[in-house]
Amino acid sequence: MTATEKRSTAKQPGDSIQGVLFLTAGYGTRAEPLSLYRPKALLPWGETTLLGKLVNQFKVIEPEVIACNATKCPELVYREVRRYWPGKIRMLFEEKPLGLPGTLSANAEMFKGHWVISNTDMVLDIPVREMVEFHLSTGSEWTVLTGSFPDYGKYGSLPVNGNSRHYLGVSIVSPKVVRIARIEQLSTGFFTLLRSAAEKAGIFINEYFTSADWLDMGSFHLIRKHLLMNGSYIHPSAHVHRDANLEGLYWIGSSCIISSGAVIRNSVMLDGAVLLPGASLVDDVVPWFVKRG
Repeated sequence: MTATEKRSTAKQPGDSIQGVLFLTAGYGTRAEPLSLYRPKALLPWGETTLLGKLVNQFKVIEPEVIACNATKCPELVYREVRRYWPGKIRMLFEEKPLGLPGTLSANAEMFKGHWVISNTDMVLDIPVREMVEFHLSTGSEWTVLTGSFPDYGKYGSLPVNGNSRHYLGVSIVSPKVVRIARIEQLSTGFFTLLRSAAEKAGIFINEYFTSADWLDMGSFHLIRKHLLMNGSYIHPSAHVHRDANLEGLYWIGSSCIISSGAVIRNSVMLDGAVLLPGASLVDDVVPWFVKRG
């Protein structure tokens, strides 16, 4: 198959993925105070962000468009997607979060083909191609990515095909599912109200199970834990005074400043954060561009 034929095939309705919707809207109360400044999707991970890592994974299926719903900092969300995706981007601004069924309902005209919907508050090596091929080859209207429950936290289970599963934050839906959300005018209940309405219409959830590790980046405590699990890191643009004390594990983002006499231990400083002279930061996270004394 030539590259031209491949691109043509990728645009066949019903035989491919039309778009990817990244969920970056919401209040993010579990991650406060971090989420007061920026959406969790812009948290760092390695040399990129949670959102950047996801865009890099999903661009391999060559969707026609990547969309993001956004409540806070939509321009920063757009800029982050553009760093990794040269194609069409659509921003769905929500002054107040609509809830996923509400986002689908409000933008129903956009969903003419199959769409991937992805949370953005997790780290996961997603079996993108395999899940998409499974969804399309089985003729499914709604496929969810599931896995084993992590050994931390308490998470609700998702009943699928008689099994109790852990939802990994990725779904693929057809236009039929979106139309149901619009007809019912739903704003909440992706796996309750919308699922119930879909089942009444003869649409049942299918699952693609993976053994890949899933890291929750949705809460303040877990953000610190999982950022530090890969060891200490100092961005080249950060300034650490020679009299500062760095102890245990630490993650120091770009343009951060750690002043004379300051102490950081088992903590994270996001981009632009400042630790003032003599300040102590222990088992904590400093949000973007915040001074801590």
